[in-house]
Amino acid sequence: MNLLAFNTAGLETQIALIKGAEVFLKQSAFSRHSENLFPLLEDLMSVSNTSINEIDAFACVVGPGSFTGIRIGLSVVKGFAFALNKPVIEINSLELLGFNLVNLDSTKPICSVINAGAGLVYHQMFERKKVNGANVLKNISAPRVDKFKHFLGYLHSNYNDDVDIIYYNNNEKSDNFVDMLGESREYSVEALASIAKYKFEAQEFTDSKNVLPLYLRVSQAEAAIKNLEIRRASLDDIADIVLLESQNDEWDLNWTETGVRQSFDNPNYRCYLAYSGGEVKGMISVMLLAGEAEILRVVVLNSARLNGVGVQMIEYVKETMRESKEKAIFLEVNNQNYPALSLYQKCGFREVGRRPDYYGEHQDAVLMRCDL
Repeated sequence: MNLLAFNTAGLETQIALIKGAEVFLKQSAFSRHSENLFPLLEDLMSVSNTSINEIDAFACVVGPGSFTGIRIGLSVVKGFAFALNKPVIEINSLELLGFNLVNLDSTKPICSVINAGAGLVYHQMFERKKVNGANVLKNISAPRVDKFKHFLGYLHSNYNDDVDIIYYNNNEKSDNFVDMLGESREYSVEALASIAKYKFEAQEFTDSKNVLPLYLRVSQAEAAIKNLEIRRASLDDIADIVLLESQNDEWDLNWTETGVRQSFDNPNYRCYLAYSGGEVKGMISVMLLAGEAEILRVVVLNSARLNGVGVQMIEYVKETMRESKEKAIFLEVNNQNYPALSLYQKCGFREVGRRPDYYGEHQDAVLMRCDL
């Protein structure tokens, strides 16, 4: 096995070469990846007396992390893999960070956290498993991005804070959450080699055409989705509605296509879709109730979340309801759905009642109202 692995998702440029039973490692701290990657690679190949043509597979950290850094490492791997017709191994940076705790004597789940900037964090949960005598990480949850306070709520409500946390700041210009999450830890180039080797032996391959960066949030240049086109929907828009409803959302029971179609049979039902660049970004549905309205659904496309889509849709509905002489809008939300609660409070809703354990143990239905 000759395996070459790259990590350019963080502050350091890291390269690992596994050549048979030997492992060669190189890293450059606080570097410009574009300037240091190829000199490091040339040095590594020289020290190991290896030609790029001898490599059997290429591994790359695909994110989440630095937008520019990820593109640099991924472009190099895609180029080599395409030219040599070799497979590619994808490594998640949260998995790479969590691997620092893989041999810790603990049965708690591992929570990997990376500062995403702008008050956001990337996070993912893992468990330790033995595979062929070695400790590896297995996913408990998918990678996600949340505001820091929502992340803390997620951790408390789902794991009662009983986890092994590892934190990587990775953002010198943003808030540092060291007080809550402990001292920042670095990616390990040794872990890069270990994960690449395990995934090679497990045949977890993709190819140069299908390997993609793992972006959980848009770049700052794309951060705000402004000037959304919001319009009333009809059954002609069923494909876009089903697309939004087909997303996996831990807080919601997604509506089926049959349920959506039946809703349009009710003359008091209103559904509105938000578009940007011709693509659907979100949906909000309302039921009119004798001078008042109830919000039934607020759904934002996963890739468009944290960009103001929900706020714009709610404000649009509030104005529309004012025009139709409705006096107030009601809604109901799970008390553990911290992102939704924050959104509704931001839009002027206040709690007016609560149904204890409505969604399950310690999961109350919070009734909220916004006067128009």
